[in-house]
Amino acid sequence: MLVNSLRDSVNCVGGYVIKHKFDAMSQEKPLSGVISAFNQICHMIKDREKPVIAKRLLNEFGVELSLLMRLLPNVSVLFPGFISPAVDVEAGDTMNTRSVCFTLLRFVRVVSSPRHPIMLFLDDLQWADSTALDVIHAILSDTMGSCMFFVGTYRDNEVQVDHNLFNLMEKLKISNVQVTKISLTGLDPEDLNTMISDALCLYPRICKSLSGIVFQKTKGNPFFVLEFMKSLKDRGLLQYNFHQKRWVWNEGITRAEDITYNVLHLLSSKMNRLSHNAQTLLKVMACFGTSTNESVIGYLSESAEYCGFRAWLESAISDGFIEKEAEGNFKFVHDKVREAAYNLIPDSDKKQFHYDLGKVLYSVCEGKDVGVAIFFIASQINHGREWILKDRDLSIAIAELNMNAGKKAIDGCDHKTAHSYLRAASSFLHEGHWESHYDLSLRLSFLMASAANSSCQYDETVLILRSIFDKARSLDEQLPSYLLLSQKGEQQSLTQHHCQAMVLFEASVTSAKKSGFIHEEGLAYERAGFYCKRTMNHEKALDYFNQARECYEKWGSNVKVDFIEKELDELKGINKPTSQGGGIS
Repeated sequence: MLVNSLRDSVNCVGGYVIKHKFDAMSQEKPLSGVISAFNQICHMIKDREKPVIAKRLLNEFGVELSLLMRLLPNVSVLFPGFISPAVDVEAGDTMNTRSVCFTLLRFVRVVSSPRHPIMLFLDDLQWADSTALDVIHAILSDTMGSCMFFVGTYRDNEVQVDHNLFNLMEKLKISNVQVTKISLTGLDPEDLNTMISDALCLYPRICKSLSGIVFQKTKGNPFFVLEFMKSLKDRGLLQYNFHQKRWVWNEGITRAEDITYNVLHLLSSKMNRLSHNAQTLLKVMACFGTSTNESVIGYLSESAEYCGFRAWLESAISDGFIEKEAEGNFKFVHDKVREAAYNLIPDSDKKQFHYDLGKVLYSVCEGKDVGVAIFFIASQINHGREWILKDRDLSIAIAELNMNAGKKAIDGCDHKTAHSYLRAASSFLHEGHWESHYDLSLRLSFLMASAANSSCQYDETVLILRSIFDKARSLDEQLPSYLLLSQKGEQQSLTQHHCQAMVLFEASVTSAKKSGFIHEEGLAYERAGFYCKRTMNHEKALDYFNQARECYEKWGSNVKVDFIEKELDELKGINKPTSQGGGIS
């Protein structure tokens, strides 16, 4: 209610309200949620000030407009006819988290203003990770012209004192960003009695006995109160007496009812009285999390098992369990409703239910470009890993499904989500897969290395790339991996991550040497030399430059040899090394 009242105020002044709800069950990582929230704003701009904002975006991004479209695909509605260049993910053309953050920041500076502020509402922040919160901090602490109001909600009983959320609050205060924390508790007995009095059109003194019972059972939680009152009416414990022309109840029986304040009991009792089809609908929706994409509903409706899904969905909406969002997706009206729906599936059957659901979706969608629905399909079918691995052909098919999901996540610049799907893909490959499915293994390994690197998993990146160098059958197939390794070493040196930079520099040298790329080996030594020079490690820099010179001499590049000689002369003037050579062997 509080957020909705803010929404009305922002809309009145011409602002934009964007939102996202984090979900513990979602395979999608929190950063994707933040990106999708900003993606919503493009359609709002189209309806209000498309020409002005489109011109500003073009001035700000120029030739990098395609980069923005990769991150926020809906930007394309502001530039009809613009064809974004294809992204070659397998050549390492990806955005890391730092690039995502900077691109979003530039976008917000353009589209927000005092006349058109942005309100970003993120619900259930207890499920957000440090990456998503770091992006929020960067935007809120920006002093270069962005105009954004942030509202975040979380459950204090589901966070520990060391949660990243509290770190965000402290960093915002240090950045001189005003932070207001509001603690919402349940209704006190007096307010609850007033609410029930208004609902039943009775004097407050008459409702005291009933409101006391309701408070005891619900602790004043508004949602619990409503569900408990509905339950009393459904059970006949709260009835309208036409003779007395008022609502009546039996205090003794109501108080003795074995109903705890846990709303799950109330909701589960109500759901268990529903038809089989209605319960099936709730179970399926619960497997997808708090919200389900419209396209997934469509694909399910194409199957024989769920051909009546849309009709069941309308029934669930009428019963008050599900509601339709403005974007066209469907969500549970409350987290506790989803939890109760999920509990309709016995714990012993949950894994099988997820897997069977995934198989239905996979059979309908196999061979189709299903867009974001691929995440729903893969996350469901992955529950059946123990059964999938028994069928080698199916294992390969599901490995490809997860690889495509990972590639889709990389396209959307969500490398952590990509990393999880690609690791899942790897887990479905049997021993000897490099020999039996070489092309799949090569593509998957490079995508995993790219996603791991962009997720700051540097040791894993090196291990995967080295496996590619060992298994790749030609120099052409090794080269993209080598270039990724060398480039990442340079990037880490520029961002002051010294340990990671040295690991990557040395790995790139070793890999180039093993592969026979003499010119790339020299370049790796040269880059490492300049890095050591910048960090004042002159003796190590001499070693690297000497090695680079030897490589360039073997390669026959006199220009590069002369260039390195000048660097060596300069370093020798600063610090005479006690020994020469060494380097990396």
